[in-house]
Amino acid sequence: MSLFKAGEKDRQGRQKRLEHQGPYLRASRTGGISLRAQTRVAGVNATANTRHGLRLSARLAKKTQVALQNGRFVLRGRYGSDAAKINLSKSGVTVSTRTPSGTLNWVRPGRSSFKLAGVQLRGQKAVWLQLIHLLISLLLNLLQLVFQLVIGLFTLLVSGIGALAQRLQSRRWLAAEQSLLTDLELKQTDAKAEAERLLAQRGLDLRQEAPRDLLAALSYGLICLGRGETSFEPTQHGLDLAIDAAGMALREDIVSAGRVIGGVLPPASDARYPALALAVTQCVAEALGEHLNESERGEALLALDDACLASAPKSLLQEAMIDHLAAAWQLHFVMDNER
Repeated sequence: MSLFKAGEKDRQGRQKRLEHQGPYLRASRTGGISLRAQTRVAGVNATANTRHGLRLSARLAKKTQVALQNGRFVLRGRYGSDAAKINLSKSGVTVSTRTPSGTLNWVRPGRSSFKLAGVQLRGQKAVWLQLIHLLISLLLNLLQLVFQLVIGLFTLLVSGIGALAQRLQSRRWLAAEQSLLTDLELKQTDAKAEAERLLAQRGLDLRQEAPRDLLAALSYGLICLGRGETSFEPTQHGLDLAIDAAGMALREDIVSAGRVIGGVLPPASDARYPALALAVTQCVAEALGEHLNESERGEALLALDDACLASAPKSLLQEAMIDHLAAAWQLHFVMDNER
């Protein structure tokens, strides 16, 4: 034990009252120096103190004690929580509240206490110090509440602005999407004629091409042209083509077809590009459809759709290509619950 309990903390984490309390000697600022001895006989505690005399005490019930102090009857009881503790004594009942700095008695303020750095005060001084402490605590709590309200309102405002911006962006995106789809449909007749003319200039007659080459060209159109790209790299497009003869052959077929089909179209930055890319893939799809039966066309459509989704969600142009491919092959999707 340190000298006069310096540095020792109580249950609330405060400095304990500065005093010396040994088996027979007690010394404190308010109580002075006194000698004491204590024993227990037949359930009764007997304490002799040079300053306070003889005291006999016993427990009457849980948290209730009766005593005789120099022949004077004493009754003590403590019930309830720290927020509202009921104190029973011979003179009546009071209610007190334990605070971080001591105890405030609401019925008899003179019995309040205030402890600061191990020095304990009682009486009117303790009352005023407790009231000042409570006022400061109330102001700090109000400031904290106001701060939390401001932070909450600011967070709500930012969230609302973010949600509004996202909604406006979604509406602009939908408007742009609808505009592009409408533009593609309006230009499709002229674009298809232009695509057939460009293919003819390159000396390409799609109906004379082998089905394998047409499938490679269609794959290049959906995977690369649908995203405005010119080079085909399986790993970049999320495709797992095994390093074997079949995988290498498929890769080479798509790359070769890309060199031919890609040379027909203008750059992706050209305003005519989306409509012409869609028209070229439609021409290739119509030529390939003549070599496939209905079951083969369905399997090819699903495989191409999966290939478009392998690296990222489908672009708007890829969506239009898939729709036109299904129309060219006279296929339609049926949901399970529609069967």
